[in-house]
Amino acid sequence: MRQMTLEEKKAGLKEKGVLLTIQRSAILDFLQDNTQHPTAEDIYQSLQGLYPALSRATVYNTLDLFKQHGLVREVTIERNKAHYDYKTEPHHHFHCRHCGKIYDVGMEEVIFERQGGLNGHKMEEARLYIFGTCAACVREEGNARTP
Repeated sequence: MRQMTLEEKKAGLKEKGVLLTIQRSAILDFLQDNTQHPTAEDIYQSLQGLYPALSRATVYNTLDLFKQHGLVREVTIERNKAHYDYKTEPHHHFHCRHCGKIYDVGMEEVIFERQGGLNGHKMEEARLYIFGTCAACVREEGNARTP
């Protein structure tokens, strides 16, 4: 799956009739340039000096809008703390318990050798969460669509 470019994401919003304000554009630009999986508060703190009219509510509302349109992913790797990821293609995340940083991990990298670890990280635990629709519900949906 190919990652959409920043221009494609912005054009997609405009095509859907979403007004791309200066603040929304700044938040999307910030996320594209930031691989640290920032929280809404991180984004607010980083941009507030450049955009004094920016409010926390605007950041939260913009992130929700971007999530609804598939432009960003919410990463809830920490309890009660949402991080945001510009990369929307399928991938996993590695969370360092020592420094707190979150790193992207490709799907193919989840298969690893015990001795080798994961990209040089010392892996202590692996959890994979998959969300979707169970087979029974998929069959039920299929039957409901059939006339």
